[in-house]
Amino acid sequence: MASRALLGGLFLGLLIVGSGLVAAAMLFKLPDEANCRTLFLPTTTASRRLYCAQVYADRNTVDGLLEAIELVRELPADHALRPEVDRQLELWAQALLDLAETDFQAGDLDQAIQTAERIPLSALPDGIRSRLAILIADRVDGWQKIWDEATAIAAAIERELDQLRWGPAFQQITRLLGVGNRYWETTRYQEYAKAIQLGRQDSSKVERAQGIAARDDVESVLEAIKLIQEVGLASPLRIRAQTLLREFGQQIIDIADRQLEADDLTGAIATARKVPTVTGMKPKANDFVVLARARYTARRPTATNLEAAIAQARSIEFNSPLYGDAQSWIARWQDGLGQVAILERARSLASSGEAEDLRLAIATAREIPTSNALWERAEGEIERWSVQLDTTQDRPILGRARELADQGELEAAIATASQIVSSRPLYSEAQRQIVQWQGSIARQGDTPILARARGLADSGNINAAIAAAEEIPDSSPLYTEAQAAIADWVGQTQDQQDLDEAYNLASYGTAEGFDAAIQSASTISSGSYLAEESARAIELWSRSLLSIATERASNDLATAIDIARRIPITSDIYATAQLQITNWEAQLRVNADRGVQP
Repeated sequence: MASRALLGGLFLGLLIVGSGLVAAAMLFKLPDEANCRTLFLPTTTASRRLYCAQVYADRNTVDGLLEAIELVRELPADHALRPEVDRQLELWAQALLDLAETDFQAGDLDQAIQTAERIPLSALPDGIRSRLAILIADRVDGWQKIWDEATAIAAAIERELDQLRWGPAFQQITRLLGVGNRYWETTRYQEYAKAIQLGRQDSSKVERAQGIAARDDVESVLEAIKLIQEVGLASPLRIRAQTLLREFGQQIIDIADRQLEADDLTGAIATARKVPTVTGMKPKANDFVVLARARYTARRPTATNLEAAIAQARSIEFNSPLYGDAQSWIARWQDGLGQVAILERARSLASSGEAEDLRLAIATAREIPTSNALWERAEGEIERWSVQLDTTQDRPILGRARELADQGELEAAIATASQIVSSRPLYSEAQRQIVQWQGSIARQGDTPILARARGLADSGNINAAIAAAEEIPDSSPLYTEAQAAIADWVGQTQDQQDLDEAYNLASYGTAEGFDAAIQSASTISSGSYLAEESARAIELWSRSLLSIATERASNDLATAIDIARRIPITSDIYATAQLQITNWEAQLRVNADRGVQP
């Protein structure tokens, strides 16, 4: 037995020495990567495999690491290099997971999960396999949770951006800074921050453009179009900008249409031709010019003019935005050809201005059917002649009423002017005179009452002042003035009560007291004489809330956050409070991950 042990030891020693010699030899003749590609695995030694596997792994790529694992995974469990292979397998598997983490941090969740799932756990020893399987599952689950949280925040940001709410959008993007992913915390954060900044800038441009266009003259609208073109395709306001461009283009056409209605054909055409192509309304503007010429021609509805207008309008093609309008005008002008003579005869009668001729002209014009295209113009003439006829009859009545008023007979003047009924053109003028004369009568009785009420208010007797002013009836010309004075006196009383209540609540020195005090003081209107004092008090109490929240944060983060959230957005320290809240919320999440009680 001893001799056998001796022989065995000798053989083992020779084997070790032999292996060492082989290894040493390999050091002087190691294969390069090209040779590693041509290995014949059945005859390749374990050391050569291990070396080539390391060559592949040194690329530090997913494919390289997988090739490395595949090259040595079949090595027998009892092989002398197995411990080293197992150690390398664990390192390479971990390297694959690190590459997946890199993809995740770079913003490619799918690639990260795909890489993690490609890790060949079956190639690892049992102990390593189970441990790494748990690590991979935890890592993938963590990635997914982080990604879900980030995408939920992104959806909230997009909603705020869609509604052009820059402040809330910025509050949302600050949440990205703590999600635990470099891509969301840097790239996406910067993209959203840039979008908000761009949105704010473009909001100003849009508002300025709308303000400029509101002047409603051609040059102003063109200036607005030039300004709105500065809103780029990457802006959250790009859709609004495109809509405004079309609206501004239509606005120029509308201006041209008004010029045409005012018989300014030259001005209308010149205006329509200024519509920029960028508005998308250029084709419509071009057809407007054609239809404008036709409409202008038809303004004098002779047979020749109407036929010429119809020919011009027919040149507008079917795919034009104004095709329907053109066809409508053509139909009206065609119907009007047979009625031209009737209207011309009525105009001839009305030209004398005599009452009887005006009545006859109106009757003649009514012979034109209401369905006829010429009826609109005939109706306009009828209305004009009717006004002229009624005015001719009622003007002496109103003149007599004014003479009575000048003589101081206001009641008689009112009775005379009241003879003019509501359907007559001078009715509004007569009513204005009546109201003025009634006001003169009423003012004589109500002026002393309002003066007495103001005197009571000046002396501090607000309730008596209100009671006195309420004696003035709603029919009095001083009623509105009296009601305004009453509202002012009531508001002064209520504002003082609200501010006194706020000071009382704040005197408790608690977060709840300061919060309630801010709520009470916030009811004071900006136009109140107490507005400035209220604003100063709210700012002071907001700072007190932040101070209390900061003190609480040392042992109760949740309460500190709740207190800080009560600071109003109008406060100068609102942004500071929001930053603190973000930090405390991040600390709460960290504590929760560590199992620390909040």
